[in-house]
Amino acid sequence: MNILSSYHPALLSMQSLHDQFPAALAFYVFCNDGGLKVFYSKGKNKGILIPKDISARENNPLVLKFRKTKKEVLWADLDDLPINPVQENKKLEIKQLSIQDEIEQNVLIFRVPSLNDDSFDVFAISFSKTFSNFYIPSGRNVLSSELKTTIGKTVRNQIQWLYDFHAKQSTSINRIQHAYQQNVDELDESHQILEREQATNRDLLEKYLTQLIRNQEITLNCKIVLKSGFLDRIKNSGYGIESIKTVVETAVSTSYDLALDKSIIYLTPNLVQQKEHSYEKSFKSSQMVALDKTVALLDRYEQAARQLDVKSERINGRNLAAELQISAPAITDAIKKHNTKIRRLLEKYPGKWPLICDFIRPIREIKWNLAANAE
Repeated sequence: MNILSSYHPALLSMQSLHDQFPAALAFYVFCNDGGLKVFYSKGKNKGILIPKDISARENNPLVLKFRKTKKEVLWADLDDLPINPVQENKKLEIKQLSIQDEIEQNVLIFRVPSLNDDSFDVFAISFSKTFSNFYIPSGRNVLSSELKTTIGKTVRNQIQWLYDFHAKQSTSINRIQHAYQQNVDELDESHQILEREQATNRDLLEKYLTQLIRNQEITLNCKIVLKSGFLDRIKNSGYGIESIKTVVETAVSTSYDLALDKSIIYLTPNLVQQKEHSYEKSFKSSQMVALDKTVALLDRYEQAARQLDVKSERINGRNLAAELQISAPAITDAIKKHNTKIRRLLEKYPGKWPLICDFIRPIREIKWNLAANAE
């Protein structure tokens, strides 16, 4: 369904007049609807109004002059119209009318300011000379000039109201469309900015991952081959930048441990551990949540111990501290602080941190105590 402002107000007005005066003989409108137009429709039509454009040419001087005339309401004859289907090529003539002639004039002509240019949209309605549209008995001299003028002004005011309403609605629709389009443009711009930022971030992340892998090649003295999908798996995993280094080092260590030929290892997508989703975390017991920091601590120590083992260095507290770039007492203090939690974790996962359980004395002692108590 089209809204009111989708149509030219002259055609809407013509439809309104057609419905208001079903017994009228003919309807005309001279307007600017994407150019000079003259629409005509026969009256006494009970069907849908389908006006015809009967303008003889695009810039008809008679029509242009007719639209410039400023008199709002008058009664005239069909001969006073610049164009009509019966007699199109004629000159306007000034006639001296008698009172009787004026009474018999049966074509109502009225003008409203055009919404598309500085001229007027001119309407003409041809009535029967009996003026049966106004429910007045047949006969001459039944409509005085004053009454006809009043009728003409009333009809014109109705059409002027329709024009004003059309203009207000068009303004409102344009404002809504402008606001909507502005919102769409802003949304598109934000989307484009976000896409650019994401592309930039992904490029930086790929460079960071490449550098991490290069560092691992130097540390392990081997060549690391990336299999298809490894980098994409990490980029799409949702890990924060602070976690990616650990993810990559874990994947490299696992691949290195599994490799028969230590001079070349392969990183495949399945080596990237999936990030634990929030809904999965919600099912953790409160005890396991409390152990997260201790798990992270042991993972760091085990990873550092792996690095020492790769470099064929002795795994002890002093070398582990050097690998972690902290002091040896700091490791001892951390183990003491987490002593109870470490016991619980080693009970639950006895084989999870094999290197530090065998070579780091404070942790080894906790493991021995657990074994002794089990006996």
